Amino acid sequence: MQVITASDELFNHVDENLFMWSGSGSRSVSINIVFLIGFRETPAITLGITGIDSDCTNNLRFVLNVTEVKATEFTMEFKTWERTHIARASVSWQAIGAITLPEPTLPVGGYYA
Repeated sequence: MQVITASDELFNHVDENLFMWSGSGSRSVSINIVFLIGFRETPAITLGITGIDSDCTNNLRFVLNVTEVKATEFTMEFKTWERTHIARASVSWQAIGAITLPEPTLPVGGYYA
């Protein structure tokens, strides 16, 4: 069994006045996460918001989803809509699943001393 976790800022759009902070209508940010050691099968993914900074004059609307999961990677997507302005968002994620361990190799000569 392998458990991989991470937590970091997903985006910061306020410093450069980018679309999640200054835009309107449907907007999204996607990020692809590649595992250093893949899983035997598709792992279970859990996402959570660990921080959000938004404009207080409009409703806070967002959804955080996993859009694609493979044994070697997954994609998460943060969406907002209407006039919601989000300066920055931080997330935490966890992947849990079985791994395939490499076959042990014998030393030259075919046996261990």
